[in-house]
Amino acid sequence: MLLATFAYTLLILYGSLYPFRWRWPMAPLFGFVHEWPSHLDKADMLQNVLVYAPFGLMLTLWLAGFLRHISALLLCTVMGTALSFGIESLQQFNPARVSSMVDVAMNAAGTAFGGMLAGFALRHTLSGSMLLRLRDRLFLHGALVNAGLVTIGIWILSQTSPLVPSLDVGHARHALSGLYHTLLAPQTMQSAKVVVYALNTAALAMLTLMLARPQAPALRLFLLALCFVLASKVLVISRVLSLEALLGSVSGFVAACVLQRAPRSWLAALGIVLAAAGFTVAEMSPDGGAFTAGFNWIPFVGQMRSFTGLENILELLWPFMAIGCLARMALPRYRHIEALVIGSVLVCGGVFLLEWQQQWVPGRYGDITQVLLCVVGWTIPWMVREES
Repeated sequence: MLLATFAYTLLILYGSLYPFRWRWPMAPLFGFVHEWPSHLDKADMLQNVLVYAPFGLMLTLWLAGFLRHISALLLCTVMGTALSFGIESLQQFNPARVSSMVDVAMNAAGTAFGGMLAGFALRHTLSGSMLLRLRDRLFLHGALVNAGLVTIGIWILSQTSPLVPSLDVGHARHALSGLYHTLLAPQTMQSAKVVVYALNTAALAMLTLMLARPQAPALRLFLLALCFVLASKVLVISRVLSLEALLGSVSGFVAACVLQRAPRSWLAALGIVLAAAGFTVAEMSPDGGAFTAGFNWIPFVGQMRSFTGLENILELLWPFMAIGCLARMALPRYRHIEALVIGSVLVCGGVFLLEWQQQWVPGRYGDITQVLLCVVGWTIPWMVREES
């Protein structure tokens, strides 16, 4: 957990200080401490909270190995605030960035929020003990299974961000307008998106079956998660419920129901193939517009500056985390190092080829960041400590 926290801290530093162009500030040093911005961007504020939440979660979980949860939470919040203030201070020397105490406050809130979420993963807290008892009753034991559950959680986040609900009737009408118009004109439906939703849904269902205990209602649990994701597309700002999402999700779930009796080794292999196929189809499908773009070689040039970038990170992590979890569960332990190395080469090479091809796919944008994120996603399940 400490290594993951350190790696995420480096990512925060990279995203917060890019581009690395420095000069002495025109304004007085630390003048941002006394200034209040004339305009508050709510989306930017929420983004600052969400970016620091994983930092708070991981750091609190590590500190909880030495301290009580409340002490770990307080220390983590102080450390997150200090990190944010240090970054904002450095941003004074970067003319492309704007220092603000509002960012510090939102980052501190995000750190605290992540630290509070850590309580659900600790058995000595009330919330953690209740949640983990339920987890033990429904799912197999082990840290690798936990990694699989985190993978499903990341998929849910990728489909429900920016996590801002709206009960406005006008928003709901807009969220359903695409579904309505596609029903009136079925020829406008994008078949590639239906295929992607179906493949991804079936792959996630295979992963759920592999994680659940033999007598647990695995597919019913996954159906609840799937219904939550589809409903959120009507309630969450900037999301829409499409006919492609409905048809693809239903098709994938039906396929999973048919395949659920297959041997576990088959379930794992099917999950790997389905997740890889869903990613490939999504990568090679045009994304609107007629323009094409060159290949971007600068890592994370846009991912840390908007909600779209954060969603992109989540959407790239979960398929390869799922593939990594399924591969590790299916292979004998003596094959793990070999599989990790060979798989890393295959993922890196395969995703790079897909990204390189996007230079000629209308509306797509080849990016080295995608390659890095997919390799990281594949690697994470293999880094989980082996069970004795």
